[in-house]
Amino acid sequence: MFSGELSEVKMVHNVLKSIAIKEFAVLRPMKEGLKITVDEMRCIEASAYLPCNIFSAYAIDNEDIIFKVNLKILTEILNIFGEDDHTSLKLSYKSAGSPLFLIMNHEEENITVDCEIRTVNIDDFENPSLAEECNMNKIVMNANIFGELLNRLDSPAEEVQITFSPSHPYFKLKTTGLVGESEVCINKNSDSVTMYQCNEKTKSIYTFSNIRHVIKVLHHADKVAISTGESGLLGLQLVINCDDNQMYVEFYITSQYQTD
Repeated sequence: MFSGELSEVKMVHNVLKSIAIKEFAVLRPMKEGLKITVDEMRCIEASAYLPCNIFSAYAIDNEDIIFKVNLKILTEILNIFGEDDHTSLKLSYKSAGSPLFLIMNHEEENITVDCEIRTVNIDDFENPSLAEECNMNKIVMNANIFGELLNRLDSPAEEVQITFSPSHPYFKLKTTGLVGESEVCINKNSDSVTMYQCNEKTKSIYTFSNIRHVIKVLHHADKVAISTGESGLLGLQLVINCDDNQMYVEFYITSQYQTD
């Protein structure tokens, strides 16, 4: 039903490890590529998208393939040769209920490891387009700059307030912790900002630990798009350059509440 071959195993491992907020992940091979999604009780959803052009070989039988695997086991297999770049991966899924077959190959040492991961069938899976909900305000900036902004905030703080404004200070992050308030801003005209869109001023509060999950993948990303919608849903889309191809990671985080 599905098969693929990858030579960028190290980067794929890093990306999947960054979204491993739950033990199990939903794998959905599609014509356009492979999507891996993790859902934390509807409070945060994280997905990694591997376009088909990142695979040296990629094939699916239909568009209705979907199953769960243990993400921790999958990332451990991808790291079976450590940080070595000279590895490749073949994976295949034969039929509903069959294991996910993986063949890891170390090209220089000529070592091959065959693995199987038990899969779980999914009968009822809703996959709404959360990106459509984050259609009010949006900023696109360099990923390393966003990482610096997060690191400047009071890390023990439980909540972070994100403000989009059509006027100064435009985009602001603010935390309140035991040592007081800390806030960071970035101007829409900054050299690090490639796009800024604000249709309406919004302030929303989020659990800071949920947003900190994105820090793991910011180190590998080039750009990050931060967007919000009327409900306060926060979207974080990251672009990861991998040689001449790109991978994508998305986080969607529900707000605790919105303020005036």
